[in-house]
Amino acid sequence: MGESFATLTHNVSNHVLPQPTPLVAEDDDEPPSSGSAYRSSEMKGGSERSSTTPAAQDNKSFDAVHNSNTFVHTSDNEKHDPSFTPLSLEVVANGRSRAVKPAAKSKGERLRTLFTPTRPLGPRPTYVASLMATIKYTPLNICLLFIPVSWALHFTHQSATLVFIFSALGIIPLAALLGLGTEQIALRTSQSVGGLLNATLGNIVEMIIAGIALQQCELELVQSSLLGGLLSNLLLVLGMAFIVGGFRFPQQEFQPMVAQLNSSLMIVCVISLIIPVAFHEYLGDRLPPGKEVSVLLQLSRGSAIILMLIYVAYLFFQFYSHNHLLPIPITSSASSTSSSEEHLKLNAPFAVFLLVASTALAYVTAEHLVGSLEGLVAANPSISKEFITLIVIPVISNAAEHTTAVVVARKGKFDLAMSVAVGSCIQIALFVIPLLVLIAWGMDKPLTLLFDSLETVVLFFSVLLVKFSVEDGKSHWLSGVVLIAVYFVIALSFWNFPETVRTLQGQALTCN
Repeated sequence: MGESFATLTHNVSNHVLPQPTPLVAEDDDEPPSSGSAYRSSEMKGGSERSSTTPAAQDNKSFDAVHNSNTFVHTSDNEKHDPSFTPLSLEVVANGRSRAVKPAAKSKGERLRTLFTPTRPLGPRPTYVASLMATIKYTPLNICLLFIPVSWALHFTHQSATLVFIFSALGIIPLAALLGLGTEQIALRTSQSVGGLLNATLGNIVEMIIAGIALQQCELELVQSSLLGGLLSNLLLVLGMAFIVGGFRFPQQEFQPMVAQLNSSLMIVCVISLIIPVAFHEYLGDRLPPGKEVSVLLQLSRGSAIILMLIYVAYLFFQFYSHNHLLPIPITSSASSTSSSEEHLKLNAPFAVFLLVASTALAYVTAEHLVGSLEGLVAANPSISKEFITLIVIPVISNAAEHTTAVVVARKGKFDLAMSVAVGSCIQIALFVIPLLVLIAWGMDKPLTLLFDSLETVVLFFSVLLVKFSVEDGKSHWLSGVVLIAVYFVIALSFWNFPETVRTLQGQALTCN
């Protein structure tokens, strides 16, 4: 019986478990057998095998398998990340186990991964539940009642001032609802696609207002409203985020590399606006009569193409090559029922309907707002048109982003607050403005990158101020006070801004 038990033990040790050796990860540049650390462990393992019994080897083999199982254990976040693929184990000829990289995914698998949710989704809400979640989403929804009032005032030809006020109040909740619909659709995709959706649709209200003004050939309104959006996000939104965050945290920290990258991109935008102004001021008189318009249009359209290419490279950098450094601009308000399940507020058809309906309402209301602008200025000559287009309209259209940046800053998410505020500026500067220049080209409208000289100088110094405030990756409430103070100084300077007709070599820019 003793001999049969020994024989049984010998067979188990030979056929059940591998020999105990260290787990060595496969390296791209160096074979697993190279390196002094491996050689010493292999020699030590060989001496131990020669001096141990088969039963002891069985115990060590069990420990080795247990350790290898611990090595390949993944966290919950990795399991829920569709782009994560755990390392597999391979047993080589001498009994060693090593980690092997998985095979590369095909193009179809990568495409499906882009539209796979980052985390499992919760139960699908009903239409009634989606409607109630939309109504309770924000207290600003009470301003939706002003939309039919503004329409009634417009169609009955009432005071332009009342039409402008009620239209402006009606646009504020529409911007928030557009953000809700975009967020709920983004939750059903990967983090990269969701961030891209949020970045693309985040400034849709500004694009609607600028598009309506372009259609009516209000070229100065297009330029001042977009540049006002840049100033509002850079100074007012970011300043409020620093102040609110500074009340709870003595020092706010974020990634210096991200702040420096954002500052560099904004300086690129400022350079693209300064060059046409400098060309007009110093070289316009040297050109033949009537030639400056065509030269500036050529310069603006070429610069617009270059800026859009930079924006595409920025998206690739943010969502693909360096997505571990830059925060994805998804400010989800959905709550999690557990650590592995995302609770949805809206079902997919209702989210799409909310996007379409909010965009349509925003377009009609913004059209009434732009149409009442001339009557508002005529009825209130003490307020300049430039003040309304550069200060008032951008604050209204950025109300939702303003609230989001302040809320996340109060929670200590300063990287996300920076992404919301400065990221919106980057999109306006590198995507919205160049896109409108190219659209105007197709519509045969002379929209250029030649902004007002004072507006360009103000934007230049604002970008420099923000760069100095965030380049070290730290900030506090006093930095926010400085940013907001500069914004109010700019607002005061444009309160009595004289309305002038912009001319090039004595010719006014007019649409055909």
